[in-house]
Amino acid sequence: LWGLTQEIKAWRKDHPFGFVAVPTKNPDGTMNLMNWECAIPGKKGPPWEGGLFKLPLLFKDDYASSPPKCKFEPPLFHPNVCPSEQGNIHICVCTYTCVY
Repeated sequence: LWGLTQEIKAWRKDHPFGFVAVPTKNPDGTMNLMNWECAIPGKKGPPWEGGLFKLPLLFKDDYASSPPKCKFEPPLFHPNVCPSEQGNIHICVCTYTCVY
């Protein structure tokens, strides 16, 4: 959890305009750092301009050794989104590196 705690601190300090990443809350009101609600703004130009594309980000206990799982909700068409896996995003394991 230390790595995720550092990531949320860095995100709050500086993140791209229009992007959203917020840890969900547990039933007792504490932050659930393993489950985030995220959104990506649409790039200018059709068909994405003006959209805010939501995706949950689910972290495993072994993060940052493995990437988080995420998928667009609802699924959407994009070359980096796998339609056979209901909107899961492809993260290249060749370039994914552990930050911590």
